[in-house]
This record gives sequence, structure tokens and C-alpha cells, in this order.
Amino acid sequence: MQDVTLASASSTAALTLGLSTYAALILVSIAVAIAAARRGQRRRAVIASAVVGLLTLAGLVIAIISSIA
Repeated sequence: MQDVTLASASSTAALTLGLSTYAALILVSIAVAIAAARRGQRRRAVIASAVVGLLTLAGLVIAIISSIA
């Protein structure tokens, strides 16, 4: 019988930190988009919304790739 290590503590911590940072970036971008829209800063609101869309799409692609591999 073989002993198999699926994930070490350091890689789990790095993954958790990365996911937390990723979620924080999405939430900050949403907050910037809402604040800019309320102040009438259309360009900043559109750019922040595009960043939210790109981050969400990137997360979806990474999830699909990680489930296949």
C-alpha cells in the first residue's frame, strides 16, 4: 500500500490566500462600479464592470480547466 499526500498544508494555505484575494478583487471592483455609477462617472463604472466580467470569466475558465485536469 502506498501513502499518497493530496495537498500539503502550505499549498492549501496558498490556495486559500489566492482565492480570498481573487474574491476581494471582484468585490472591490463591484464597489467601485457602484460608487462610480452613483457619482455619474460613467467611464469608471463601465471599466470597473468590465473588470468584474473579466475576473468572473477567468474564474470560470480556471474552474473548468481544473476540473478536466
